Amino acid sequence: MKHPARLGLLLALALFGPLPERGLAAGEPVPTLSTGLVNQGYRLRSGDRIHVDVVDFPDLSKDQLILPDGTINVLYLGAVQAAGRTPEQLSSELSGRFQGILRQPVISVSVIGTRPLKVNVIGEVLNPGPQSFRVQNQLNAAIQPNTGGNGVQSQETISGALSLAGGVTPLADMRRVSLIRQGPDGPTEKTIDLWQALQSGDFSQDLSLTDGDTVKVARLEEGDAAGEQMAATLATTTFAPETVKVQVAGEVKKPGLVNADPRSSLLNTIYEAGGPTTEADLSSVNVARMMPSGKLQRLHVDVSAIAEGKVAFQVRNGDIVFIGRQGSRQFADDIRAFLGPIGGLLNLVFPFGYLFGR
Repeated sequence: MKHPARLGLLLALALFGPLPERGLAAGEPVPTLSTGLVNQGYRLRSGDRIHVDVVDFPDLSKDQLILPDGTINVLYLGAVQAAGRTPEQLSSELSGRFQGILRQPVISVSVIGTRPLKVNVIGEVLNPGPQSFRVQNQLNAAIQPNTGGNGVQSQETISGALSLAGGVTPLADMRRVSLIRQGPDGPTEKTIDLWQALQSGDFSQDLSLTDGDTVKVARLEEGDAAGEQMAATLATTTFAPETVKVQVAGEVKKPGLVNADPRSSLLNTIYEAGGPTTEADLSSVNVARMMPSGKLQRLHVDVSAIAEGKVAFQVRNGDIVFIGRQGSRQFADDIRAFLGPIGGLLNLVFPFGYLFGR
């Protein structure tokens, strides 16, 4: 006999009728599920741990692990699909299934802990590869935030996955962000225009993710007229990395590679390198930058004007910043020796004779 417990219950129902209605004191509120997970529309998935509480029936109340096939095993009901439903929906499903077995069943489902959602992020992001959203544990079923590479809360959406991957590169084409999802009939791909969403503020296309999804960020095509505007705008948004790597050389106290905030000004980057020396010429700081077109651009920035609030200039990943010496014509050999291979690149973009007035 495969289900003696179920047959026993059915026999009892036949002989004595449905189980007695639970007693509720006058005015006693019916227990409801008021968890943060439900309020945020969280959908259960395989590997989550939940607690099913059947009020006044402790033998039916227990912790459950959602199995790989998405089901839980409930006494007298057998396998019940849990994955893909919210805790509130599962509670309603169980209540409906227990009708005729229990009188006015009151059932709540709470989330004890969740398995991290795992997705892949490829293309123009800082850290491509597998990404896991932080495990959400509940003491009172509140969602724990996922902190991505940009230090902000990462929801289980396309933009959240980009955040976990450290943000996008300056070569990212946000008009062509693809969501690739495996289905029963093979993979499907949907292209999302997050650039339009960023401009309009309508993020309805920022789709929720499921296990195994792949998010792909396309690379800007060469000669794309919108590339520079896109890169400049993205550099000051939460899509940008938390920090970017910038090479700072010349008249600073700690020359070398620094981690700079892309949303801050060039002046902050210089101070990350120890600040300027007393002989630094801040009126014409030189920046070598790789543009979305793949070409190197030479930029001259008056840092004194930045300090006075007259102009703004944000650094980008891979920038090379050189601060010259006031009135110097003999520093070229020193900077070549310090920068090594980077000195050759810098000499192509800013010829040393040009830098020092030769």
